[in-house]
Amino acid sequence: MRRRRTAVVMNDELLRHGLVHMMTRTDAVQLVAEMPPGPEAVARLRSLRPELLVLGAGDGTRLPALLAGLAPRPNVVVVIDSHDPRTDPVALIRGGADGLIDRRSPSGELLVTLLRVAGGHTALDSASTDAVVARLRAADSPAEDANLPALTRREQEVLRLVTDGQDNRMIGRSLFISEATVKFHLHNIMAKFGVHKRAALVAAALRGGWAGNP
Repeated sequence: MRRRRTAVVMNDELLRHGLVHMMTRTDAVQLVAEMPPGPEAVARLRSLRPELLVLGAGDGTRLPALLAGLAPRPNVVVVIDSHDPRTDPVALIRGGADGLIDRRSPSGELLVTLLRVAGGHTALDSASTDAVVARLRAADSPAEDANLPALTRREQEVLRLVTDGQDNRMIGRSLFISEATVKFHLHNIMAKFGVHKRAALVAAALRGGWAGNP
């Protein structure tokens, strides 16, 4: 993996420095900025054009507006506190986060998640996954169930494996189909759910009760 231009923007100085120390010990990250949020930070991000942006949860609430002003769009990881009831991981994913990591997670797990997102994938560490599932279960309602999209049998199989965390190659092997066919089905599934990101699809599928369907 080539080194990704990375910016870390968050208020928590101690956490920010800790993440920077951890990330710069790898060959996958080229740190271009480390700073607190604010108008000056936005201006610097527009100038620096990072490929990976790491934000604090409070700053992630303004993610849609922030991303609208950045071109090209960076991959985004938001560092959350899953024990904080104010944290809404689903809203962060809907807002454009490609990955979530919990600030209390082991450093190894944090790094794996960061590197997956840096490589262009969506990723959640285990604590963030638990937080997403808990939020979706709490928000579940019959009104949402009535609007679930109709999927073909093959689309249901692909979606189930996506929610299990499998990538396109693994899905293809599981279903004995090519990666191109997997991508075709994913395109159709995302269109039916009205989403454009894999993480948003997983969130919508979990909310609708698709995970684990046979």
